[in-house]
This record gives sequence, structure tokens and C-alpha cells, in this order.
Amino acid sequence: VMGNLIKVLGKDLENCPHFFLDFENAQPTEAETAVWNQVSAVLEEAHGILAELQSYNGAGQEIREAIQNPNDLQLQEKAWNAVCPLVAKLKRFYEFSLRLENALRSLLEALTSPPYAPMQHLEREQALAKQFAEILHFTLSFDELKMTNPAIQNDFSYYRRTISRNRLNNQQLDAENEVNNEMANRMSLFYAEATPMLKTLSNATTKFVSENKTLPIEDTTDCLSTMACVCRVMLETPEYRCRFTNTDTMLFCMRVMVGVIILYDHVHPVGAFAKTSKIDMKGCIKVLKEQPSNSVEGLLNALRYTTRHLNDDSTSKQIRAMLQ
Repeated sequence: VMGNLIKVLGKDLENCPHFFLDFENAQPTEAETAVWNQVSAVLEEAHGILAELQSYNGAGQEIREAIQNPNDLQLQEKAWNAVCPLVAKLKRFYEFSLRLENALRSLLEALTSPPYAPMQHLEREQALAKQFAEILHFTLSFDELKMTNPAIQNDFSYYRRTISRNRLNNQQLDAENEVNNEMANRMSLFYAEATPMLKTLSNATTKFVSENKTLPIEDTTDCLSTMACVCRVMLETPEYRCRFTNTDTMLFCMRVMVGVIILYDHVHPVGAFAKTSKIDMKGCIKVLKEQPSNSVEGLLNALRYTTRHLNDDSTSKQIRAMLQ
């Protein structure tokens, strides 16, 4: 069967695509190879980025001491030397977000190009669909770590204050470590976001839609809603679930489902929660709530706090209640 797909027999009640998207083993076909290689190079870096962010401890202690003893030059220097390598890391994370944005655009182009419908693309180009899923998985993981780490913004704002103070005093700073002003402004905007990677992706998707005038916005949002649907069906259907060989695949599937919902909600004019939305929000939330709460609390919070349309009047009371 093409791409290891199993069509489910029986009447498709809610018009939702039923096929197994092989998140574990999908391999690129020849047609996918060029885009796959480009995205692969970016995804290979993603693991390292997450590991670095996970071990990011910040320079809180050194910064406090420097602020409390403004005349002790040794403490000022100690804080500066602690903050510089951290800012270099933050700059790497930010630059990675730009590469991720390019990778996402290439995938969107491939997965929405005529003559195929989004459903056919996802079915035919499983390796690209899997990479798209991996980008979303990375994005939610990155943002979850960033949200729970206040050191990032403290370190960066200390760095900026020190630089502007030293510019006034004309002290020579180590030029190699220094992030120039324009870069610092861009990084500032990035880290000011609660979920910076998600914001990067939703901006990139919105931009992709507005630049491709010939491509109806539906082609892009249908790609997202189809993916949400496929993930939900895989999570709900025992015959699919038992085909996951790796225990992490369940969580991967849930993260991807939530990621595409949030992206859809940011890009689609009426969002994911309205009655006209092509995503079965009740079904998706229900699937999450059936899991052990420690593994899904972060995902439910992402739906509560990083979507755009949850509190719109068009969102049913029932869906709001489910997310209370």
C-alpha cells in the first residue's frame, strides 16, 4: 500500500481523513528529497538547541551581586563575564528561529502546491509531513522551556542595560561577544513573546499565505486541519495506536495535534474554535483529557493561553468549559 497507509473500512462519519501517518518510519521519495534534505539539516540542530535551553541556568546570582554593589568593579566584571556567553546562546536560539522559518516555508510550499489537495499531499509526502510535525514538536518543546525560565529575559535585559551604560562611559567592550544594537532589538522582541517560536511559525505561515496570492488561504489551513484530524484519529483508534513501536510517539502525536491547532487558530481568519472551523475541537480536547494529566497539562495550557480565538464570542460554551 502506498506509503504504508491503511484505509479504515466503514463509513466515514464526519468526513475526516482516516489514514496512518507513519511518524516513526516515513522515508522521503525522490520527489521529496530536495526539500527533505534542506529541512533535515535544520532539524538536526533542533535537538542541540533544546538541550542547551534545558540546561540554561542564567546568571541571576552574579547579576544580583553586581546590582547590589555598583561600585565593586570586580563584581561588575564577574556578572558581565557570566552574561556574555549566555547572550551568545540566546543569539544562537534566535538565529535558529530564522532558519526554522525558512524550513517551514519550504514545507508549506511543498505540501500545498497544486494539483493535489492537502489530504493527498500528506498521504503522498509522508516524510515531509513528518518533518512538519517535527518542527511543531520542537516549537512547543522550546516554548514550554522558555516560558518556565525567567532567567532568559533577566539576563538579556541586564546585558542591554550594561551595554548602553558602557556606551555612555565609552568603555571598550569585547566586540566579538557583543550583539549589535539592531540584533539586540530583534532579539528583544523575540524573547518578549510568551511563546517566541510559535509566534515565528504563525508569522511565517501568515506571511506565506499573504505572499501566495494565487493560493487560497484554505489550501494552507486545510493542510493544518487535516493534520490535526489525522493525529486525533491515530490517537483515538486502537488499531493505529498499537502500531506505534515507541512510547514517545503518543506524546509526539499529541504535541503535533496541538501545534497545528494553534497554528490554524493564528492563521485562519475565524480560528479553530468557531463552529465553521474544520477542526473537531471537542474531539481533540477529549483525546488530550483522556491522557495522564502530567503529560498533557502543558499542552492544555498551550491551548488555553497561546491561541487567539478561544475567548471569542463564536467559541461555544462547551469548548470553553472543557478547557476550564
